[in-house]
Amino acid sequence: MIQKTQIRTLNWIVGAALSAAMGTACVADITGKVTLTGKVADADQAEITAVKANTECAKLHKDPVFMETVVTGNKDELANVIVSIKTPQGKELKGGKAPAAVLDQKGCVYAPHVVPVMVGQPVLTKNSDPTLHNVHTLPIDNNPVNKGMPGGAAPINLGPFPTVENIKVKCDVHPWMVAYIRVLDNPFFATTDETGTFKIDTTGLPDGDYELVFWHEKFGEQTKKISVKGGKAEATAVFDTKKKAEAPAGGIKETKVAALMTNSGQKCEDGSCCEAPSKAAALLTAAKAK
Repeated sequence: MIQKTQIRTLNWIVGAALSAAMGTACVADITGKVTLTGKVADADQAEITAVKANTECAKLHKDPVFMETVVTGNKDELANVIVSIKTPQGKELKGGKAPAAVLDQKGCVYAPHVVPVMVGQPVLTKNSDPTLHNVHTLPIDNNPVNKGMPGGAAPINLGPFPTVENIKVKCDVHPWMVAYIRVLDNPFFATTDETGTFKIDTTGLPDGDYELVFWHEKFGEQTKKISVKGGKAEATAVFDTKKKAEAPAGGIKETKVAALMTNSGQKCEDGSCCEAPSKAAALLTAAKAK
């Protein structure tokens, strides 16, 4: 009988042989790392004590649950940064049809915390918990969703989104549950992991000079110029907690109407009370704020 260790070894040997046969010419990615400098606010990494106070949510965790506003590694690597190619003015960057992205509600937390998607890409929200959640999106230019999801409910498609935008997602049942969907106009993007690294698949991306956009919910945006040659490029970025973000993390329009995101008494599909004002009211407020 072949042992598991032998199977793993055989798989590794076969994989290595295939890689050697194919060579490295087909490997084409934009890679890099994002780090953070400066002191992180305690509130951005604090334990979410409300999880412990909620009987249904507390029993889903053995360990404490912490805020994910700023997630860093041992060497100040910064996670949850969405890195994307900025489409050059007057051009279009095309890619294949993207599969549905998934935003899960697991352990009374959204996972993943940030979700980059392309315009037109489906975004399925699941509820892997036995308890009730309410998925509530707060867009300005795209259509909002506000639906209750009991445990075991069928997935909800939050998209597809026709317009580029940063969209905050929250749960009205558990107010600490927050995620962000970043809608982009091309398929060349990735999210940094807990080591701060990212890798953008450049299949279909023409060689040339581009701007690489680094976006974080707390620290906003910064850009770097890159030259893609043979499908490859490297770039690094450093966010500084002391510097003001180049652009509001939630988008300019979202920031301008944030003060109005209060209970309006509007009834939603599941009978709950919407906290966002109508789209028309939000846009009117944004126009007045200019």
